[in-house]
Amino acid sequence: MWQNMSGIGGERLAAQMLEWRGVEPVPPEARHGRPVQLFTLWFAANLGFPAWVIGVLAVALEPDWRLALAAVVVGAVIGSVLVAGAAALGPATGLGSLPQSMRAFGRQGVKLPALLNWVSCAGWFAVNTVLGTEAVQSLLGWPVAPALGVMVVIQVGLAIFGHDMIHRVERVASVVLLLLFAYLAVHTAGAATPAAAGAANWPMAILTVAIAASYLFSWGPYAADYSRYLPASTPALTVFWWALAGSLVSTAGVMVLGVLMAVRFHVASSMGLLAAGAGRLAPIAYLAVVGGTVTANVLNVYTGATSTLTLGLGRDRVQAAMLTGILGSALTLLGIQGGFAAQYENFLLLLSYWVAPWLAILFWDAVKPHEANRAVGWGLWAFLTGVAASVPFMSQTLWTGWVARAWGGADVAYYMGFVVAGITYWYWAIRPRGTPVPEEPRGRVPA
Repeated sequence: MWQNMSGIGGERLAAQMLEWRGVEPVPPEARHGRPVQLFTLWFAANLGFPAWVIGVLAVALEPDWRLALAAVVVGAVIGSVLVAGAAALGPATGLGSLPQSMRAFGRQGVKLPALLNWVSCAGWFAVNTVLGTEAVQSLLGWPVAPALGVMVVIQVGLAIFGHDMIHRVERVASVVLLLLFAYLAVHTAGAATPAAAGAANWPMAILTVAIAASYLFSWGPYAADYSRYLPASTPALTVFWWALAGSLVSTAGVMVLGVLMAVRFHVASSMGLLAAGAGRLAPIAYLAVVGGTVTANVLNVYTGATSTLTLGLGRDRVQAAMLTGILGSALTLLGIQGGFAAQYENFLLLLSYWVAPWLAILFWDAVKPHEANRAVGWGLWAFLTGVAASVPFMSQTLWTGWVARAWGGADVAYYMGFVVAGITYWYWAIRPRGTPVPEEPRGRVPA
């Protein structure tokens, strides 16, 4: 609900400037917006450094850069479809993605995915902010402390203002970032000829698809947070297509750019490669990093607040956003001082394996919703089963399962977790049960 403010027009001012609503359903009188705004939101959120790095990484994993190009595009399609599917569920319920899953997981069971998502949101905030701080230092020549302070204040401040402010920022950023990355693309196209393609490494191509897809569908627990304010009459298919277009166009484009820049400029470090791609206008590259950091991290803080409230922490959404910002800022300081950003990013990628089983359960529950009247629902047990089934198929630097090793590093853990959790939840909670045959009344003698 909206917090009361003193003074004439205070309530209207609060509604316009600061969102106080938590995880409860958005009532009909507060619904507003159009599905097209989901295009600019997901377009801007993914038009940044993390997606670009996946394109660069694809070339390191797969020597045949043409196969690397195909792998990142296929991964972007898979991830975008899943995110768009989760976004399509928002208008009908008026709930964010994690609160929706309370029906399947139960009041207490939902706290496990909420905790995992809160850690993920704060962790990605930290990894992105470390990179954004480095870009501010390169751009302005500032010391670490003021560069970090500016990044944290901007990102957390925008997220605290809430849903409508985030959509406004993403609309503006989508245009600015498009121009910045368009310049990088033009400069790359006129640069040196790409290296000859190497021998295809299919296990690494499969791993690249998994990495690209997981980057995108890790937004799944965020998706309905930004569509739940749309009117309940908004067609789910319209929401799906706008969210799909925004995430796919930007992510696939930036990943493809990363592949092309890696094979054209042959620079080892990521920041050095960006500078090479921008040429004499290297500040363009640093601006792109800063802008992409902000557009991604406002979502990390906002949805981190939703996870915090689902856990039962924080008095309201503003306080929950501040708690997420504090945790993320603390992790950022550790990253800058200890140089652990790369390993922590590997940890976050490992942690992302939970999202695929959770999404499978979320989609099944949308088909046949359950009342959230249980402490622990079938969704939790199906979720744990899906995660356990995916462990042997994981391929990460911090853990590689025995099946993944036998397959040369190919990673199909996300698909395995999705399928197993979906089948398990269907069997326990969705499949039709036969109608019981009534028994003959006892104690009566047949005529």
